[in-house]
Amino acid sequence: MAPRHKPTHARSLFLVTGALAASVVVLPAAHADTAAPAPLTIDAPDRYLPRGLNLESAGGTGDLGRMERDGSEDFTGYRWTPTSGTASAIGKDPADLSAQRIGGFASDVVGVYTPADRSVELKDMKAGTSIRFTLPEGQTYQGTYGDTVLTATWTADGSVESLHLLRPRDDGELKDTTVTGKDGVKPASYKVLGGDADTLAIWVSGDSTGQVGLVDTTTGRITGVLKGTWGSGYTQVAVGGTYVAWFDPAYGDQKAHLLRRDALDGAETTVDVASSYDQRAYIALVGDWLVSLRQTESFRNSDAPKDRGEPLLAVSLTGGQVRTLLPHARLGGTYGLNSTPDGGVLVAGGASAGDWGVRKVTAAPDGTLALSTLRSVAPKAGTYGAVTLAAGDLATSEPDTNYLPSLYKRHLDTGVSSAGGRSLVAQPPLSTDGTGGTAGSGAFALGDGAFAYPAGGGIDVRSTPDDAVSVGVPGGGQIVDASGRYVVFGYGYMSGFGSYQQYVIDREKPGSDKVLLTRPASAAAVWGSSFWTPGATKGTVTSTDLKSGATETFALGKECTPTDLQAVGRWVYWTCAASGDPAGSGVWDRETGHMIDVPADGELGDGYVVVHDETAGELRLVDFHTGDAVQTRVLAADLPGYMAHGAYAVDRFGGGVAWLPERGKPGAMRAVASGVPTSALTAAEAHAERSAGRWTASWQLSKPAAPGAHVVVKDASGTTVKTLEAVQRGAALEVVWDGVDDGSYTWELVAAAADGQGAELRLNGAV
Repeated sequence: MAPRHKPTHARSLFLVTGALAASVVVLPAAHADTAAPAPLTIDAPDRYLPRGLNLESAGGTGDLGRMERDGSEDFTGYRWTPTSGTASAIGKDPADLSAQRIGGFASDVVGVYTPADRSVELKDMKAGTSIRFTLPEGQTYQGTYGDTVLTATWTADGSVESLHLLRPRDDGELKDTTVTGKDGVKPASYKVLGGDADTLAIWVSGDSTGQVGLVDTTTGRITGVLKGTWGSGYTQVAVGGTYVAWFDPAYGDQKAHLLRRDALDGAETTVDVASSYDQRAYIALVGDWLVSLRQTESFRNSDAPKDRGEPLLAVSLTGGQVRTLLPHARLGGTYGLNSTPDGGVLVAGGASAGDWGVRKVTAAPDGTLALSTLRSVAPKAGTYGAVTLAAGDLATSEPDTNYLPSLYKRHLDTGVSSAGGRSLVAQPPLSTDGTGGTAGSGAFALGDGAFAYPAGGGIDVRSTPDDAVSVGVPGGGQIVDASGRYVVFGYGYMSGFGSYQQYVIDREKPGSDKVLLTRPASAAAVWGSSFWTPGATKGTVTSTDLKSGATETFALGKECTPTDLQAVGRWVYWTCAASGDPAGSGVWDRETGHMIDVPADGELGDGYVVVHDETAGELRLVDFHTGDAVQTRVLAADLPGYMAHGAYAVDRFGGGVAWLPERGKPGAMRAVASGVPTSALTAAEAHAERSAGRWTASWQLSKPAAPGAHVVVKDASGTTVKTLEAVQRGAALEVVWDGVDDGSYTWELVAAAADGQGAELRLNGAV
C-alpha cells in the first residue's frame, strides 16, 4: 500500500453545473510481486490455406519433399517420408540450394549433388544403402532419375554437346552411357520434360516430325520422336503404360496430345485440359486416364475456396468421362504431379486444411481409378491480427483463417476461465477482380454485443454477418472510442497533420443522419452519455453529457493538453505527450476528487490500467481500485519490445484482459481475469420510447447482469400489470412491452451483477 501524498500545489475541481471543491491527491505506484491469475490460452483456429508441402519425388516406399514449418512461412529442408515410419532429413536443413542439389524421380533413390567437390551420393531409401562418386571431368550435373544420374557436356559457345547417363556398377566402376539417336537425331537441351521410371522425355533435333524424343535410361538410346511436338518453356510430357502425352499451353493450346507408345508415328488423339496462361495445368497418365491439375491462383475471390487448390481431375482416354478426384490439390516439385514407379501419381490435396494429406492415384485392374491416403498433413495454426473486448465479448481480426481477412468473436466467461465457441462477425464480399480486401479491421467492442469498425464512407456495426447497420460519416478516420450507442469516429489527437475532424455518432438518433456532433480532432473518450475532451483551459478535461448538455471539468495538475483520454465509470485516465508540453499521466477519481499517479499509454479498466513495458517486455496491471493505493503485477513476460495497437485489450465492462504474445504470427492468444474487484452495477446510459401501444426501453450497464434481469410494470394504483424479462446483449438490457394503453404506468428494473460483486441494481421511472 502506497501512502497518500498531497501535492505541493493542489488544484481545485470545478463543476459547471454545481459547486464542489476537492483536493488533488497523487498516489505513487508501488510494485507488488503478487502472481497474476492463471491465463487462459485460446489457440488460433486452423489457417484457411493448407500447410505447404512441395513433393519433389515419389518412390514405392516413400516420398521426398519439403514442408512448411510451424511458426513461420519457411520450409524445412528435404525429407524422405516413408509410407510407414518417421521422416528423415536429406541434406542440409534449412535447404541450401547453392551447396546441394537434392532430387529424384519415380524411385526410392534420392540423389544429393554437392557442387563444391562435384560429388553425387545416391541414397537408396528402401535398402538403406548409399553410393558416392565424383562426376567425370567436363560433365555437369542435371538431375537424378531412378538410380541414374543425368549429366551434360558443353560446346565452346555454351550449347549442349552431349548428354550422359551415369550409373554405378557392382564392381565399383562408373558406367557412363552417352545419349544417342539414329538418323541424326540427338539431344538439343539438358532439360527433362517428364517420363516414368525407365524413360525420359527430352528436347531433340534432327527429326522433321517433332522436337521431343524418348530416352531409354538403361541403353541411352532415343527410342522415338513424338510426332507434331513443338517447343516452349511450358512443354511437358507424361508417359504411361500404353500412351505418351505431350502438352504445351504456351500458345493457347488447351489439349493434351496422345500417341501410342508402340506407334509414335501413328495418328494422335487429343483430350481437353483445363489450363490458361495464368493457371498452367500439369498432366500425368495413370492407366487409361489423364490426370490434370492447374496452378492455384491466389485470392481468386469469385471462387474463393479454390485458393486452397484447384480440383484434381481425371479424364478417361477410352470413354471421355471426367472425374473430380479431389476438390482441392496443390502442385509441388519440378513436375507438379509426381509419378510413382508403379504407374500411379502422388499429390497433396483434400477438402480443406483440416483434411489435407498425401494422396495416391492408381489404376485398378478393372480400369477405374482408386484414390488412397498415404498420410495426413497437419493443418497450420492461423494468426490473430488484433483483439477487442467488452462485456466478455472478444473479437479478433484474423488475417488468414478465412479466404480473406475477417472478424470473428467468442464469449469469455466472467472469470475468464473458458472461452465459448467461435463465430463469424464479418467477412469480405466475393469479387471477381481480387479486391475483396478485409472486413472488420479496426473493430471496437461496444459493450452491447456489437462491434463497430470503419467501412466504406463511415462505419458498420454488427454482431453477426446478417445484422449489419451502416452509418455514413462525412469524413474518414478510425474509431477513437465507443460505448453502447455512441461511437467517436474520425481522428484523435493529431500533431503536425493539419486540421482533422471528429464525429460523435449516435446509433439511436432518428433518421439516416446519425452524426450527433462534429468537432476538431482531439483526445476523446465516451462512457455512457458522457463525452470527455480536453477542456477550454489548458490543463483541464471536460465531460459533456450528450443528452442533457451538462458539463463536468477537472484539472490535470499540469499545463498540458491530453493526447489520450479514456473513461470507465468513476475513472478518467489521461496522458499528456504532446511536443512542448510537460509529460504526465494519471487517473481522476470522480467520486473522491483524487488524482492517482499511474503510467502512461495504457488501457483503462474498472479500477486498473494495463500497460506494456517495452524495455522489460512485460504486460503489467496497475491496480488502483481502492483509491488510496496502487499495486502493480505482471500479467505476461517475454513479450515483444513493441506491441502495436490492438495487441492487447482491456474489458472496460467488468471483464478481463486479452493479449497476443506474438501478434501477426501463428499461435495462441491469452486471456485472464483482472483480479480487481469491480464497481457496483450501474446504468451508464438509458433510453425509452413509447408510441402506438408499444414501449421499448434499454439500459447500457457498467458490466453484464446475471440471468433473470426483469422489469416490473405497475399501473397508477400500484398493481403489477406486467413483468418483462429483459433481453441481454453484452452489458446491455432491453425490454419491449406491446399493448400499452393510455393509462399511467411506472416501471422498475431489477438486475443483479453477473460477477456477483456489488448490490443489486434497481432503477425506476414512468412509462
